[in-house]
Amino acid sequence: MRPWWLLFLLFACRAQGLPEAYALLETGRLEALRQVAQGGGYAALLAGSRLAQREEVPLAERAEYAWRYALFLEGVRALEPGWEAKPAWRVAAPLLEGAKDPRAFSAWERLLPEPEAVAALLRLGEGERLWEALFRGRAYEALLNALPPGERPDLRAQALFRLGRYREALPFYRAWAEADPRGYLGLGYALWRLGQRKEALVAFARYDHPEARLGQGRVLEEMGLWLEAVAAYRRSTPEGLWRATALLERLGLRKEALELYLNLAQGDSLYADDAALRAYVLAGELGLEEAREEAYARLQGGLGLLLGKTPPPPPPAPEGPPPPEAPQVAALVAAGKEAYARGEVRYALWTRPRDWPSLVPLFYRLGMYREGIRAAWPTALAYPRPHRDWVEAYARKEGLEPDLLYALLHVESRFDPQAVSPTGALGLAQFLRGTWADVARMLGEPPADPFDPESAIRYAARYLAWLLERCGAFAGLERVACALTAYNGGIGYTLRGIAQQGGLYPFLRFQERDEPREYLAKVLSAYAAYRAIP
Repeated sequence: MRPWWLLFLLFACRAQGLPEAYALLETGRLEALRQVAQGGGYAALLAGSRLAQREEVPLAERAEYAWRYALFLEGVRALEPGWEAKPAWRVAAPLLEGAKDPRAFSAWERLLPEPEAVAALLRLGEGERLWEALFRGRAYEALLNALPPGERPDLRAQALFRLGRYREALPFYRAWAEADPRGYLGLGYALWRLGQRKEALVAFARYDHPEARLGQGRVLEEMGLWLEAVAAYRRSTPEGLWRATALLERLGLRKEALELYLNLAQGDSLYADDAALRAYVLAGELGLEEAREEAYARLQGGLGLLLGKTPPPPPPAPEGPPPPEAPQVAALVAAGKEAYARGEVRYALWTRPRDWPSLVPLFYRLGMYREGIRAAWPTALAYPRPHRDWVEAYARKEGLEPDLLYALLHVESRFDPQAVSPTGALGLAQFLRGTWADVARMLGEPPADPFDPESAIRYAARYLAWLLERCGAFAGLERVACALTAYNGGIGYTLRGIAQQGGLYPFLRFQERDEPREYLAKVLSAYAAYRAIP
């Protein structure tokens, strides 16, 4: 612990009462709010946001306060309920429009594709500015209605495509392509969606770009013309090269596949580490020791652990002086106003992003791990150890390494106990409700609250230990890789895939989903980082 942290804790113990700005804020009186709003810092923004709700305040003044507060929330990207920017823009936009402030268009644009925002933009804008805003905001139907005949066929074509109206999009893609060859890329994909493969290939061929070669390869692969697909993929994107290697292996052209794997392993794409791992395995099977050594040298990140290669530790964070906000944050915490304290720290990072090394510990102190990790990435400071007693106790109970459990929680939720994924995964360990109920049965108890941090850690440790038991056909880190993939993709999916592919490493290469493959690499990278950090 840094020395200034001791001072922070000491001040928190001694602090009495609210700092003056917040004491005035708490009164709710109009003149007190105005006094705070004319100052600086987070308290001023918060006072302004409250003044924006007061009808006795002049409209232009309310609009200005609302604009500033919405910009702040948008800038800090706080990952906490109640800190979303959109509700603030819903306050700011009509105030700005009512005050005839030219910033009203920008405020409403941030609320697209909401119907009220669409209507406002149609009132306030015209021409290119309006069309581009509607397109960026995914208000495609409104864009199609606003575009005059003959104007911007590129926007019309893309809007129709994204609405699934591929046949209607064709003439507009063709018109776009007459002026800009990029139109052929969209034309090719629209024709492919319509099942017109040969016409799609012709369109892709007329745009000299790696993305078009990827499209060509996808169509040719679907047609069963695998060698032709490989030729197109070779001139495309990293995704195309990855697809080409699979086709070459299926065709029995393993040396050609190895060459492409080594090529792909040189870059920094999402496929680089997977390509290096597969090249290592394939070169070993082919008895090509030099290629195997080359693949080993190129393998970076957590997947290297599977081959006994430890990644370099994360770089240390730069040292920074104690942040000037520390005493005020400590006083707010001592007064039971942690929401205000979080605002102070977020405001400090928003206005002084270079001070992140000294501010991130304050984020952690206030439980804002996701935001702190984001600011500290990729240094060692991005790997905190919250809930240490629980993690170590439940890891020991289940026979797990605490660092492995930390790595899993780091990737799953960034230690946010209130995290909810788009697929409905909940809490610190991101359990679906069905799996949470299964683990409760393993523990012989009614399901606990998935948003309770201790319960989430306890359930995650039990479930990961159970997955390791189910992956007992493997040993060491291969067993860990099996269990981690199963944590993300499901144990049935994982064991079935391993059986179908004839082993762990073929499964890691040819599994049908990308997400478990990337998940494994992330957790192993975090695991290596935690092992390297005292």
